[in-house]
Amino acid sequence: MVDQGRSFTSREHVVGATTVVELGGEVDILAATALAARLDEITGARCPDLVLDMRSVTFIDCCGLSLLCRTRRRTEAKAGRLRLAGVAESPSVLRLLRLTGLLPVFDLCLDPGPDAVYGIAEEAAGPGRGGACACTPRPEGEGCPATPDTPTDNAVA
Repeated sequence: MVDQGRSFTSREHVVGATTVVELGGEVDILAATALAARLDEITGARCPDLVLDMRSVTFIDCCGLSLLCRTRRRTEAKAGRLRLAGVAESPSVLRLLRLTGLLPVFDLCLDPGPDAVYGIAEEAAGPGRGGACACTPRPEGEGCPATPDTPTDNAVA
């Protein structure tokens, strides 16, 4: 658990092969700095499967948005998957993604229930196992290619 005073919290757990990071409070420069190294570690693995639960985020700025974009880029470079859960329940995140035109860029879980994050992870394990939310599905047959690790860009976005 990362705790930056009262402004930001992060809690991480693993469900199957999916790493779930629950964010809360203000995702600003302090939060992005505290979280960047861990997200880089997660997205540095081959075929990372990551869910960022945004339901408890009360504020996000350009540094937080940059962190989301960097995490997305690194995940895709490793043939992985990044999903954002609870964006509809976080007005500040939803507003920023809409204003910047980045809303369609992210794989969103549109209507998460209380156990949606666990449903997302189960959905990744195989067809018909999830269903707790309306996630954008990965095309059939698209998975982790059997290719060597791809180098990633370590520059700050």
